[in-house]
Amino acid sequence: MAAELGGLAWPARVQIWDAALAAVRGYFRDQGLREVSTPVRVPAVAVEPFIDPIAAPPGLLATSPELAMKRLLVRGSGPIFQIAHVFRRAEIGERHSEEFHLVEWYRLGADLDPLLADVEALVDRVFAATGSNGHVPKTWQRARFLEVVTATCGAALRGDEDPGQLLAALPPALADEVARAADMSADAEPRARTLLAWTAFFTAWSDMFFEPWLKGHEGTHLVDFPAPLAALAITDPVRPWLARRAECHVGGLEIANGYVELRDADEQRRRFAAVNELRRVHGAPALPIDEDFLAELPGLPPCAGIALGLDRLITLAACRTRLADVSLALGGG
Repeated sequence: MAAELGGLAWPARVQIWDAALAAVRGYFRDQGLREVSTPVRVPAVAVEPFIDPIAAPPGLLATSPELAMKRLLVRGSGPIFQIAHVFRRAEIGERHSEEFHLVEWYRLGADLDPLLADVEALVDRVFAATGSNGHVPKTWQRARFLEVVTATCGAALRGDEDPGQLLAALPPALADEVARAADMSADAEPRARTLLAWTAFFTAWSDMFFEPWLKGHEGTHLVDFPAPLAALAITDPVRPWLARRAECHVGGLEIANGYVELRDADEQRRRFAAVNELRRVHGAPALPIDEDFLAELPGLPPCAGIALGLDRLITLAACRTRLADVSLALGGG
């Protein structure tokens, strides 16, 4: 599909979505995964720092199918995938939309490696199926989070620094952002203060250093995240200062985020509580915690899961920069 300015014509939009959806489903069926479809309206969502759900009384619109899919895994679903409509309030921009599609899948007994191979295969298949003239990555690299930090800004981090230690290790531009976060969270409990400091660092580092660095690479899997940024991932049993989390990027654009899944309900509750404290510090309301999910979490079989932004992948395949250029939302573009 040739690169052009502006949005695709409507027949071309329908064609590219049809081809991409068929490619995704065909790949997972070839891999033996079963397709599921979980509710769009849910009582609670995964508690994350800067992802806000949209109210849909008596519940919320799902920001991800993650919690529901994990509960299916507890019930013996086996490896599953879903192409889900998800909703996130105020996510508006060239590469963001309040409603978009996540391809989310889980493999049993898996590490991150099979999921990252899936991402690479899906990128290839979607580009091929859509007749894309875009630049599909010929090579993918594994980049360790803290090694990239050192290479881009000179900071040598271990991954488990408290706010003071993190502040002392950073160059001035990044230290200023972390210092502001530390000042904001002075009355928060220690775990929330550490989360706030690392989140502020990650945001500022990504904007200033990581995004420019990515543009020199075709396909990148960022792995070995610092433990404070684990979210719903386990920490490494040998190196507990690191989390078994990965982000996948194509041409400088993040398209997927995955975890070796945490199965400790008490630890997950503590993490959700720390995120709600971070939200309070930022003036955002606390989010409800899904007690049914936490009650079932110890029954989750060992697994790894990942979610891929399908709208972004289709935009790349169409050689466009705006989601609106390929959107099927009437009037969108």
